[in-house]
Amino acid sequence: MTVCHTPGKRVWARDDDGDGIREVHVNTIEGLWTGLRNFLRPFRGVNKIYLQQYLAVHEWAHNLKEVTLEFLRILCGVTQIAP
Repeated sequence: MTVCHTPGKRVWARDDDGDGIREVHVNTIEGLWTGLRNFLRPFRGVNKIYLQQYLAVHEWAHNLKEVTLEFLRILCGVTQIAP
């Protein structure tokens, strides 16, 4: 999905499936790339062999909407809750 940046077209967001929600935004992908760049910056260069793994971690963190108790258990490796 793309949004046309051509001057005069004036398309900033589009509703492709007709449900009334404009899913395709210029700012959506630009914000995602900015977030990825900021995520990778502290590593000061990433070996291309491991880039896919860094991208997977960023994707997971980006899609995580809230930190739950279940998330913390997974993160800490806790498999059972003590009675």
